[in-house]
Amino acid sequence: MEGVIAERPVARVRGWGIVDAACVVAIAVAAWPIVTVRPRVDSEGGWFAVLAYVAQHRLPFGDQIAWSYGPLGFLTSNPFVYYQQVFTLSWLFAVLIQLLLAVALMTALMRSLARPLAVVVAAVTLSLVVEPAFALGVIASVLLLTTPPARRAWVGPACGIGLGALTGILLLSKLNQGLELVLLPAIALAGAARRRDALAFAAGVLATVVLCWFATGQGLADAWPYVRNGAEVILGYAEAMGGSDPAYRWTYPAAIAVVALTVALAIDGGRMLAPRRRWALVLLCVVHSAFAFKEGFIRQDVGHLLTFFSEMLVLVVALPVRRSRAPALLAVVAAIVVGYGGVVGGKVFFRTLDPYAHVTAMADQVQLVVSTQRRAELTAQVRAEVASTYGIAPELLDAVSGRTVMLWPFAFGDVAHAYGLELRPLPTIEPYAAYTPALDRLGSELLASARAPARMLRVTPTVIGALDGRYPSFEAPAATLAILCRYRQAAVRLSWQLLARAEDRCGAARTIGSTTAPWGAHVSVPSPERPDALVLVRITGTGPRGLEHVEALLLRPPRRWINLDGVRFRFVAATAADGLLLAAPPRLDYPAPFAMAPNPSRIAVSRDGDQPDRALRYTFVEVPIRRFPSG
Repeated sequence: MEGVIAERPVARVRGWGIVDAACVVAIAVAAWPIVTVRPRVDSEGGWFAVLAYVAQHRLPFGDQIAWSYGPLGFLTSNPFVYYQQVFTLSWLFAVLIQLLLAVALMTALMRSLARPLAVVVAAVTLSLVVEPAFALGVIASVLLLTTPPARRAWVGPACGIGLGALTGILLLSKLNQGLELVLLPAIALAGAARRRDALAFAAGVLATVVLCWFATGQGLADAWPYVRNGAEVILGYAEAMGGSDPAYRWTYPAAIAVVALTVALAIDGGRMLAPRRRWALVLLCVVHSAFAFKEGFIRQDVGHLLTFFSEMLVLVVALPVRRSRAPALLAVVAAIVVGYGGVVGGKVFFRTLDPYAHVTAMADQVQLVVSTQRRAELTAQVRAEVASTYGIAPELLDAVSGRTVMLWPFAFGDVAHAYGLELRPLPTIEPYAAYTPALDRLGSELLASARAPARMLRVTPTVIGALDGRYPSFEAPAATLAILCRYRQAAVRLSWQLLARAEDRCGAARTIGSTTAPWGAHVSVPSPERPDALVLVRITGTGPRGLEHVEALLLRPPRRWINLDGVRFRFVAATAADGLLLAAPPRLDYPAPFAMAPNPSRIAVSRDGDQPDRALRYTFVEVPIRRFPSG
């Protein structure tokens, strides 16, 4: 029992009985996390369908798919009834994780609370968990550090292998979560000095990653690009996607208070542990709190804030707390629950805690899992809703039938599923996610390669709009230029434009002017030297500098903006040097309302807050462009 100062309430959990097992099942069902498996028919829900499509068709990640999710992403996201095997597997995985998470919660809480109170707290916590698989890994890491070794020698290595397997799954599901779940068990195992368990954990991670990587259709050559592009997605996120909401200013002090109280509980509970474990526990809490804060506040919206409060709640209930300190534990839990409710609002909050709604949802989903007829009926209803919502003309669908197709600017995976399209998505799935030069380059290289989709279906930008008030054609600028150069308009029906792949009609770029200007100062856009040319601008110096790197590390740098003739749009600094399309001859651009070039006379770049005193460089280039051959 090395490293543990024996105190019976937290030192070892007694054996489980029938009543405990019944409590676990009741908690798991009463807090069932999946509200519905009926597919959403909207642009927000379309990426769930793409996730299922990628899994169903075993598309390779790496350079072909570069996303925040990996080849097992379908397992840890909400299962929807798109493809039977993918749906069934992800739903059964959710059942397994839910049961294991209930076991882990009860194991942790019964060290400090009587069973009835532990059941209530576990049920509330489980109802508010946003990422169940990740939450299980966090609790398991804390238990690994704070629980004495089991009397049976095989239990520790078995738990290490299990936690390693979960970590391996998360590494292939959502890379940022997987990386944190490598770090937390590493801290726990180092603090507990369990070398055999550490080897078992490493073996579990390695075996799961290798097995699942090849089982999902990935190749050995895809491994490094998956890691490299995943790092691009993670590291570029704060600058491109960060933002705050004034309505939730109160969450900053609330978050600081929650983190402080959590660390205080860890320090107090750690007094029952040997020094090595005690400081490992504090370090684990600090590391997890930092990750949770970044997850919740880089992009400060409802979904991410709920993730923060959920992840902190999971950590708090896993801590070793003396029974005499149970009121303090309950007070911190209550504070976090109130914070969660303050973000989501009372009506939704109480619905989230409604056990009847959870039980009925699970019962309905069980019927869908076992009944082929019910799934077929639901699929038919969803397909009819897709047809009604998107209004894609039959002749456009006939034109893409049997050909590879890319949908733009959003994933529209529900459209691909409903009509059985052969999807050839942008590597980042949607252009807004190509927010670094490397990610943007993946898209342009695809569109210039033999793998380029034969057709594109593009919806009017004014119908959908762009994310965060960006200008649509500035998303994935290199890929956007490749579309204009390589795809001709074949047909238009209502808000949909059909593009067909053709010969490249663009020539080599040539500089026509370069100037420097202060932040916020307007710069005139020069005319091209030839009438049949596009004008692009490459802007350098817009990225974070000096203390902004610290801001980006701690939270996010100030947002950038680009002003086009007095109209301001959100601006992604990292891809500004790729070449933003500014002007095109109307006869060579797509017809309105599908035209890509904004054709401004003046542009200016600024940022939130005070403007830096350094200058920006604007380099204007022209790209010769000709008409596509008729037909």
